[in-house]
Amino acid sequence: MADKCTNCGRTASQTIADAKTLGLFEELQSGVYKCCQISEWADEQWLAWFQAIEEDSGRVEDNMLCTKFTERGLVLVPVRFNRPQVPWYRGAEDLR
Repeated sequence: MADKCTNCGRTASQTIADAKTLGLFEELQSGVYKCCQISEWADEQWLAWFQAIEEDSGRVEDNMLCTKFTERGLVLVPVRFNRPQVPWYRGAEDLR
């Protein structure tokens, strides 16, 4: 493979990166797949990811618009901290 493919226009490093991302690096090295096939599959993969991200962000925005927040009074919740006892420290009740 030359520095830049005349068909797909990808450089060798771009094709190697795409093949590693797709998990097809060994197949590219052994000649099972050509750089044009790898670049086409990589472009399809990127397009699918971007479409999925766009759909997910649209769903999040739709949910945020539907959610109505109502202001309520403050609620105090007791929180118990589970701190481990230090072996060398004894409380006041242990001093007797």
